[in-house]
Amino acid sequence: MKIAHIHSGVRGIASYALNIYRYFEQINQETLVVSEAKWTKQAIPVYEPDSWLIGGILPWAKHPDEVMERLREFQPDIIHHHHPSGRLDFSIERFRRELDVPLICTFHMSVGSKKYMIDKAMNGFFNLTKSKFKNATCWVAISKFVKRQLEEIGSVPKDRIVLLYAGVNPEIFKPVEYTPHDTLEITFVGQITLEKGIDMLINVVQELSAVRKVRLNIIGNGTLKPILMKKTEGDPCINWVGFLKSPQEVSQFYANSDVTVLPVRWDEAFSYIPLETMASGTPLIASRCGGNPETVTDGETGFLFTPGKADELYDILRKVEIPQLWDMGQKGRELILKRHTLKLFGDKYKALYENVLADPEHLQQID
Repeated sequence: MKIAHIHSGVRGIASYALNIYRYFEQINQETLVVSEAKWTKQAIPVYEPDSWLIGGILPWAKHPDEVMERLREFQPDIIHHHHPSGRLDFSIERFRRELDVPLICTFHMSVGSKKYMIDKAMNGFFNLTKSKFKNATCWVAISKFVKRQLEEIGSVPKDRIVLLYAGVNPEIFKPVEYTPHDTLEITFVGQITLEKGIDMLINVVQELSAVRKVRLNIIGNGTLKPILMKKTEGDPCINWVGFLKSPQEVSQFYANSDVTVLPVRWDEAFSYIPLETMASGTPLIASRCGGNPETVTDGETGFLFTPGKADELYDILRKVEIPQLWDMGQKGRELILKRHTLKLFGDKYKALYENVLADPEHLQQID
């Protein structure tokens, strides 16, 4: 069974494709990863067509015919397309038709939200390209939130949509032993952009530093970073770590932190951050939006707050005790081992691929 993955290579999609590749690498099945943008994750064999990156987020392959030729050389049994990819979203129906193989489309973004500019952009892009997926054998939703949008906005028949949650490697993301301390260690991982809410988190931590010992570790890059770094220059409670390419390095920050905060303002379809941090034995405080409530159980594996409500986030961080957070982290770890390991994730996709090849008219639900 040979699978060709076509995706953008930027933001969360690259992590998703990387985890699928790692699973199938372990079981010695051939996988071709086509990354429209430059691959920045761990080094794996990737085919990168010559592309522009429009606005820093939208890859635009200059010569889709060259991608077609690479696919012909590989001769996949299935094309697995990850939306949004970029220009290749417009070419995927042609690839499916000319290769005459099943097409699976996984949807990684909110396709029906319109609150923020990025939401509106993704909604508009989905409406422009959704006709190219109409002949897909299967539409994969990465969360119930996305599944509902595909049904309501995409008008996709329910029996063609399969819900399939992501997974992480619990041998990479794993806990460390608790040692008593009095400084609340907070970690943020993600793009340093407005929709991620990092500006609000910094304000909350600076206010919180007046009433308790606290430090915020910020991992990532983005358009707001120069502005926010200048604003926080010399502040001992703000630690700018930068972009970390190695998941082992990121895991160490998760595991040694008391809590990770995901203060997103937009409807993020399903973030890897909750899975990675809970696998590391650390609870999560996240905005109650998008796919977050599907992974974070309020009061058990973390806390949820209203998007954009800095006062709610402040109250949680002010009141919570460090030992309580570590107890919650253990519960989160148990949840990951039960539902969201890399092996479970890969097993699900293997079963889906086999289903699509053997009986495409009768798709089996997974999650």
